[in-house]
Amino acid sequence: MRLFLSILIFAVLAGCASGSALVTGNTRPAIEDHTSIRILTEMPQGAEEIARVKASSDAGWTQQASLDYAVEELKKQAAKVGSNAVVLSGRETSSQTVGVPAYGGGTIITSSEVEIVEGVAIWVD
Repeated sequence: MRLFLSILIFAVLAGCASGSALVTGNTRPAIEDHTSIRILTEMPQGAEEIARVKASSDAGWTQQASLDYAVEELKKQAAKVGSNAVVLSGRETSSQTVGVPAYGGGTIITSSEVEIVEGVAIWVD
């Protein structure tokens, strides 16, 4: 049982966010520091659209932590295409249920909330 719990805790801690980018404009050189990417709620005047980005995470211990991981992944996706900002266009929370085989037989059923965020990766002068 102790080994199972260790593996389960490792799986939760090692869990990460996933994301994608659909290029819709001209990419720029990648931004090395994704933490510099700004999150906006409105499209600034004169902004250049680079890509549509999306990210999701269920890796946090809380719903807020999962959202934070998803936003960090959104920034990473935007940085890869050379964006310096992301205009948020949507957020969704969905539930997922997973069955994990238990030591000695049976299944442990667990559920988690998946945070999904999406936006438009842009370049703003």
